[in-house]
Amino acid sequence: MADEVTFGSACDLLVRKLIQARKGRELTLEEVSAETRIKKDHLEKIEAGNLGFLPSAYVYAFLKEYAQALDVEDGDILAQCRDELSIPTDQRIREEKEAEAEEEAGSRGDRLSGMFDAVTKVKDRVPIAYIAGGAALIVVLLLVLSFFLFSGTSKDGQNNPQEETRQVEPQDDVAADSVTEPDEPESPPENASPELAVMQEEWAKGLSFLPESPASPYQKILVVRIINDLSWVKIIADDGDIVYPGGQFKAGEVLRYEAKRKFWVNIGRPPFVELYLNGEKVSPLSQKTVVLGEE
Repeated sequence: MADEVTFGSACDLLVRKLIQARKGRELTLEEVSAETRIKKDHLEKIEAGNLGFLPSAYVYAFLKEYAQALDVEDGDILAQCRDELSIPTDQRIREEKEAEAEEEAGSRGDRLSGMFDAVTKVKDRVPIAYIAGGAALIVVLLLVLSFFLFSGTSKDGQNNPQEETRQVEPQDDVAADSVTEPDEPESPPENASPELAVMQEEWAKGLSFLPESPASPYQKILVVRIINDLSWVKIIADDGDIVYPGGQFKAGEVLRYEAKRKFWVNIGRPPFVELYLNGEKVSPLSQKTVVLGEE
């Protein structure tokens, strides 16, 4: 059994508001569970203040979904809860990456400065005459090497431009002739993307497995296909930024989800579903809960 972990201020305040809102509506935990698709024992732990029964990102997602179901809309408290649970926002991730880049740049500057100091110390210890003599020797060697290179290839080099021009002319003729021929459909290359491969299947026709555009903030696309009987499916995107409604889905149903970075996936019956991440089929799941898209 997980140790009870409680949090102060914002999380406690939000939990009290949720309890008050539920009791004010005279709802039982069973009724809230049926509406939100959050397990009753999860709700009991949340209302008891035990927020350590799952990773923080998923607890935050349940808090957010619970609050939405009871119309407890308080963006400030949710934002503070996110901070207390140590879940980074997109802005914080960008700031951390920028700080790491600046630190790396400073480290490179220190290394270059050290190299310069070392060269300066060597220069101070070595007489200028030795340095000048070494430089003169390098120049002489380069001149000799250049002489041999150019003298050995000068005759062939005179004909090279004409040979290249003659090779281009037949290509131009072929290209001109090919314009008059009817276009033939190109066969997909052997290394076609996984999306093209899955699109050959009848059930995938008309379904987009990739982001709308390279500029779209949602660069992760998850497609879930129920292939047998029925299964529970619950998806949470980007550490709780998007909480998709969960439910029981029947064989033949196909679900599509979007995320900026990753998905938290909960599948009730893994053998009964197929998952495709950006067009690539995910290996069969060995457990009910996985995280996909995280690099």
